[in-house]
This record gives sequence, C-alpha cells and structure tokens, in this order.
Amino acid sequence: MAGFFIAVTVFLAGHIIPGLLRERLVRRIGYRPYIIAFSILSVLLFGWVIHEVLVAESFLLWDYQTWQAQLLVVVMLPACILWACAILQPCPLSIGRKTGFDPAKPGINRFCRHPLLLGMILWGAGHTIANGDIVAVLFFGGSSIFALIGFWRMEKIRLRGMTDGEQAILLAATRRFSLSGLKDAFRGRDILAGIVLYLLILGGHGHVIGVDPLAMAGW
Repeated sequence: MAGFFIAVTVFLAGHIIPGLLRERLVRRIGYRPYIIAFSILSVLLFGWVIHEVLVAESFLLWDYQTWQAQLLVVVMLPACILWACAILQPCPLSIGRKTGFDPAKPGINRFCRHPLLLGMILWGAGHTIANGDIVAVLFFGGSSIFALIGFWRMEKIRLRGMTDGEQAILLAATRRFSLSGLKDAFRGRDILAGIVLYLLILGGHGHVIGVDPLAMAGW
C-alpha cells in the first residue's frame, strides 16, 4: 500500500504546487502553455494513482453486492453529461472554458458552477460504494472530497483579479449548486456528447482497467 500513498502524495503535490505558483508560471510561459502542461501532468499522475489502486494490497470494509455496481453504472451517465457540459459550455468560475459566458443565458452554471467537479463527486462516490475496500474508499472517497473543496478553491482562483462589478455579475448569474437551475442547464449536444462519452467509458473500462462494469452489475 506504500506505493498507493506515494502516488497520491505526488498527485496532490502536482496540483497544489502549480496552483500556488500559478500566477508566476502564467506570467513566465503564458496561460495556454500552463494549462496544457498542467493537464498533461494531471493525466499522467492520475494514471499512476489508478495503477497503484489496482495493484495495492487492500481489505474489504463491506461485502460486495450487485446493486452497488448497478448504482455505479447508473450514476456515471449524469457524471458524463456533466463532464460534457464542462467542455462544451463556458464555466467562468470553474475548470473549463472562461470565454463566451453570457449572464443572461448561464446554462449549466445556473445549476452548478462546477460541472466537471460535480461529475467527479458522482464518479468518486459511485466507485466508493461499488468497491468497498480500504484503498478504494481512500482514493475514490478522497477524490469526491477533493472535488467538493475545489468548488470554493476554483471560485477563489477565477474571481482573483476581477473588478467588484465583474465578480457581482458572475456570482449573480451562477449558482454553486441549485436544483432550480436544472431546467435550462443542458442542451441537446451536451446530452449527446455525454452519452457518447458514457458509452466509450462503459465499453472500454474492461479493456483499460480490467473490470467490466456491466458484468459486475449482472447485466
């Protein structure tokens, strides 16, 4: 399990340190190169953590039941749609595109400013319940908590440097989380892209991770 803790520590450091040095790095290399480099680093470190999760010695905290995997298969669809929204819609206060946001048509931002992070919470919670071993609980449960903290962290980063007027407009047009914003949150292409992503993950999970979600769910 030592490898798992080392990988998680490096993964967290790989997010915290660049975040602390963000302004200095952006001034030195530019915003886009910073985002590209940070994204590549995040993917590589995340892959390392996943590998350690799969090979680490662990023990069960609760017995496996089929409904747990069925729940995971179900919650991953809205998670994928939220991830698609984070890519296709501007998210001025979170991870995603900053430009093109219209306060009169906030889209997903009226439901949740952080669709990518909300999707990660669903992903982490679903995998925690479906696996039930100590390593899975630490990793997936910890990921959900990390994503939830990111709600406040990302807002702080994105609001930094804005005028009071700009901040007021964005905060008034968006919500951290509000079910009343569901009505106009999703567009057709968001849902379609989310379904495509969902099917790719569902079909490729067994080949990449070695676990077939549908088989585990008994479907």
